[in-house]
Amino acid sequence: MMTRRDLRRQQTIDDIKDTARHQLANGGPAGISMRAIARHLAMTAPAVHYYFPSRQALLDALIVDGFTSLAEALRTACEGSGPRLPSEQWLAVCRAHRAWALDHQAEYLLLYGGDDAAAAKRRNPQVRHAFSHVVNALFSAIGETVAAGQIDTERIEAATPASLRRQLVMWRDENGISGGFPVGALAGCMIIYTQLHGAIILEVLGHVPPALADHDALFDLEMAHAYAGVCRPPSPDDIGGTRGGPLAAGEPAG
Repeated sequence: MMTRRDLRRQQTIDDIKDTARHQLANGGPAGISMRAIARHLAMTAPAVHYYFPSRQALLDALIVDGFTSLAEALRTACEGSGPRLPSEQWLAVCRAHRAWALDHQAEYLLLYGGDDAAAAKRRNPQVRHAFSHVVNALFSAIGETVAAGQIDTERIEAATPASLRRQLVMWRDENGISGGFPVGALAGCMIIYTQLHGAIILEVLGHVPPALADHDALFDLEMAHAYAGVCRPPSPDDIGGTRGGPLAAGEPAG
């Protein structure tokens, strides 16, 4: 049980982070000011530095919180109620990723839109650990598709240059990704992962053509085709509707 002192300390930390998030939403990472946070909370600057020794320490804490929150949203989507086809599972996770990004746009751009999070991952093991939870959630979501043999691993691996194949193996080993992911499956995951982030970043930054107002339908269409692009062609049983192949464009999931 937390003591009263512990509760006060945690409340102060939360207040500092909430104020920093407000600054982040209004001015991006450059808008975060320790002195402005102190003024807003009626604290002295040294008092704020007692909880976060530097502005970078505060930024790192926001990045850890962001990755942790996003990973939880992805896990919740992955563990959704009722049995689902692998393609439906993946689309559900993609939708959860987008929903989190749209609800936390400034934080999403902090995590994926600049150099701050990338530098923090290299420097801070806590940031790397939090980011790994997001990666693990995404691999968990696509794992059933790999296990079911739906990813066209041979075709993708054949198209992957040897140097990149070696890098994918190194990345898999360094990050503790299961050896059950062959190189072709890893490359396929990377293809749809980058398309997922690309679609979200365009929307968050307001670069989707204004005439395409149905962003939900556009996103589902993009994710369905990204998924289908790395899967094997459907078998006759799939075409007949008795098995679950890739989602048809625009087909609802769940």
